[in-house]
Amino acid sequence: MNTSVRKPALLALCSAALLVSFAACGKKPSASAEKTYTYRIVTAAPHSWSPTDVQTNEDAEVINRTSAGLYEFALNDARDNFIVTCEMAADFPQDVTAEFAGNPLYGVPAGATEGWAWRIPLNKDAKWEDGTPINADTYLYSAQQYLNPEMKNYRAGTFYVDSLPLANGEAYYEGTGSWSDVGIIKNDDYTITLVLTMPLSPFTFFYNSSNFLLLYKDLYEANKKAAGDLIKSSYGTSPESYMSYGPYRIASYQPDKIMLMERNPQWYGWTDGKHEGQYQTTHIEYNYIKEHATELNLFLQGKLDAVSLTAADLQKYGNSEYRLITPTSYTYKFSFNIDRDALKKLDGDGVNHSVISYIDFRHGFSLAIDRQKYVDTISPASTPGYGLMTTLYVANPDSGESYRDTPQAKQALCEFYGVQDEDDITGYNPEQARVYLQKAYEAAVAAGDLKPTDTVQIDFHMYAADTVYKQTCDFVQQAMDEAAAGTGFEGKITVKLVQDEDYYNHMRQGLVDLAMTAWGGASYDPYGVLWDYCDMDALNEYGFKPMEETLTITVDGRPLTKTYNGWYLALCQGEYATAAYETRNTILAAVEKALLEHYNMIPFRYANSSSMISQRVVEGADHFVNDIVKRGSFQFRTYTMDDAEWEEYCRKSNYQLTY
Repeated sequence: MNTSVRKPALLALCSAALLVSFAACGKKPSASAEKTYTYRIVTAAPHSWSPTDVQTNEDAEVINRTSAGLYEFALNDARDNFIVTCEMAADFPQDVTAEFAGNPLYGVPAGATEGWAWRIPLNKDAKWEDGTPINADTYLYSAQQYLNPEMKNYRAGTFYVDSLPLANGEAYYEGTGSWSDVGIIKNDDYTITLVLTMPLSPFTFFYNSSNFLLLYKDLYEANKKAAGDLIKSSYGTSPESYMSYGPYRIASYQPDKIMLMERNPQWYGWTDGKHEGQYQTTHIEYNYIKEHATELNLFLQGKLDAVSLTAADLQKYGNSEYRLITPTSYTYKFSFNIDRDALKKLDGDGVNHSVISYIDFRHGFSLAIDRQKYVDTISPASTPGYGLMTTLYVANPDSGESYRDTPQAKQALCEFYGVQDEDDITGYNPEQARVYLQKAYEAAVAAGDLKPTDTVQIDFHMYAADTVYKQTCDFVQQAMDEAAAGTGFEGKITVKLVQDEDYYNHMRQGLVDLAMTAWGGASYDPYGVLWDYCDMDALNEYGFKPMEETLTITVDGRPLTKTYNGWYLALCQGEYATAAYETRNTILAAVEKALLEHYNMIPFRYANSSSMISQRVVEGADHFVNDIVKRGSFQFRTYTMDDAEWEEYCRKSNYQLTY
């Protein structure tokens, strides 16, 4: 499944309140340089792994393996908590707010004492994979390109509104400022200072600094070309147009078939003495296979080291000792095009699409979806999803309280679904679905937007036409058939699967009726998730205008009206960015409820992954720790057999392994 990410976070933070205890496991890697340990998995193909344009999990995966953050979070020695490590930074940052307080150029308040400005010493051993040193100039160039007003890069918000909002960054991005005024300063060749538009706690600064991902200047510039009124760079679309500075580099790449990574010999971590016993994996093989049956067959032959499991697989492998269940931060939703004019263009002779623009039709659609049945039959590792954020999102890092567990979030969902208790939420009511569908039918006929003889076609764009996607399309068709019974739509609604590997972009162009989309990532910043829904650069659903649509919220006893985008900015960058958690949760919950009431995006499941690992893989931790360190990932994953030993083991098993 092709999913979008808010940001390709290399790391996040956890608090003790969220942790589970377990014993350390695994063994140290062999000292023999001749042994290879290749981790082989199946993923979807990436589109672009340029840090300025990353949009999907697959894009982020490439970046995460080939880059490093200023600071990262790793499993501690007991494998039951995290430690903060200095990676591209040589030491922890110094809060230098006092040096900039009252400075009119950067707008730091005169009375500010902490959180607005951070001085960072850089790792002098950091190099690109070709040996070119990485220094302060690299960071300044990279930040400038994110914000380049001629490019309007997808991830520009990282440096003017999102993770590290640099002072005067937005003015430069909009073309109304001089680069020299932006709040990133070169103190010397290996020291930079970041001056922000808002204060960040040390916790949040460490968390957000993971998004300061670098660009190799020569290649980024060489791959620039005109794209209409803008300039775009094709950096990160091939091994030749990209440069690694992390533990791995791209060894070879065949689009739509395979990507092979190998250890990057220029990475400082092999020789700095801080990563002993880590990164035993010598190669990573990403196979782009769309058919799940093929994936499972290769795993059982020993040719893959992990495999995702479907509902059908669980009947056989549900009790396997090699099965893993991994919670994720991703909410899957049905995303609609709600623009009447755009949908009208899709109407044909006797075939209607434009009725989708009627909110009552989409409300009926939502009530027709039995979310529990969906996860039981199609995605059993998942849980029914009712809000825009999963239970992994932490509202208060100090206490570890989940946003979904706050009274504000609970009340918002109870009010939206019309129940008294959160445990009573199902989202499923076919009788009420019929009521809303009939209202939409009558209104559309009266307005001349629908003829009684028309059929309604919902083009459901999906990445592929394999089993899960077909099952999902069939599920929606059956739900609509049931809900439409007894209405003017009875027997007239067709849900058509349209295979479309670029449906995210096509939705943003108004060319899609319905798509299955997902947002996740940055699970320690639930407030920042509003970017996904309140900024046109991120919005997946066509026709909703967050920069224009307004919402009134009562905050501290006062009713205030802002656009949806205005509430997002106020919450994450403006007057409520440092407000008490209770106030921030009140605003977030109100915006979440109001967004749901548009029925342009209908959440239906919180994604958990169910998978199996091969018999030679040992994860760094034997339980899922949290959304950031997970079980240790590549940093702490080890193997009981190298590639040659594993091949011999599989051969003796006649390439038919038992799980």
